Amino acid sequence: MTPAAAGAPRRGRPILAGIDGGGTRTRLALATAEGELLALAEGGCASCVEIGSEAARSVLAELWHAAWVRAGLAPRPVDGLFMGTGSVLSEEDALVNRGILLALGLAAQDALRVDNDAWNAHAGGLLGRPGILLIAGTGSACLGRNERGETWRAGGWGHFLDDRGSAYSLGSAAMVAATRETDGRGPRTALTELVRGRLGLADLRGIYRRVHHEGLSRAEVAALAPDVVRAAEDGDAVAAAILQQGAAGLVEMVVTVAGRLALERPDIALTGGLIESAGQFRRLFLAGLERELPLSRLARGGLAPVLGAVLLARELARAGAPDGAFLERLRQGAARLGLGA
Repeated sequence: MTPAAAGAPRRGRPILAGIDGGGTRTRLALATAEGELLALAEGGCASCVEIGSEAARSVLAELWHAAWVRAGLAPRPVDGLFMGTGSVLSEEDALVNRGILLALGLAAQDALRVDNDAWNAHAGGLLGRPGILLIAGTGSACLGRNERGETWRAGGWGHFLDDRGSAYSLGSAAMVAATRETDGRGPRTALTELVRGRLGLADLRGIYRRVHHEGLSRAEVAALAPDVVRAAEDGDAVAAAILQQGAAGLVEMVVTVAGRLALERPDIALTGGLIESAGQFRRLFLAGLERELPLSRLARGGLAPVLGAVLLARELARAGAPDGAFLERLRQGAARLGLGA
């Protein structure tokens, strides 16, 4: 079954679609304009920057089909679709992704928006309110908006430039620490054996070929982050220092955004697998935040980024600002499907 062609007649009640594309996982949600969550589908990375346009198109087509099957409905163009992905930083990036979605016939051009995933994460985490959103998963980024509607973004420049506090940055630092111990420049660390085992190396010196010639994906590097967290929890000083540096990088982003937008008492929403699941890393970040921005507070009761995309899709469908009933229905649907914030 393939998606309906763009411009095909729309039948029945308005339907919204939200797509949240991370470095290792993509989620797609279908919902009605009243907030009833119809279906959720999940797949791998759909970033055309990382896996190429054809592969990204294939992932999105499979997700689209799976979502409609789970909703028990025949696929058709939706009335509003927002796609957020970390690989969109420029208008050119957005245009490439829009082209893929239009070619798949997921929505009409005037009902479709593609932007950085910080936007839908902000919408979901803060439910449309002013405040600051921090992403710390495979990658990291921070986005804020104040009462005047002004916005500022820090970080999110990608793993080759500046991705401090991300799972990728922790994994990369672990590999560096392992090479430094191996050639005698650095202290002993449990990370050396952890990296060797995770990468399937008989000898750590094989890491050169693994990284430079055989190709080590961003996701594979990020997968080392849980090892860093566990080593730090077990008392490894090198791993603990890596976590401290990463947490400090996240605090720096939040403080920068707060200063640019003159937010003295900002609500702060957190999202991303690393900041949500790595207990010691989260505690280090929160301690640093308390020191640098003591009047801030963590936002509560937010929605997952994929549902933030649904909120933005509702705007595209010209269904008006979401009210409490709409948000409550989405929240109930998320609980039913086991989808946390």
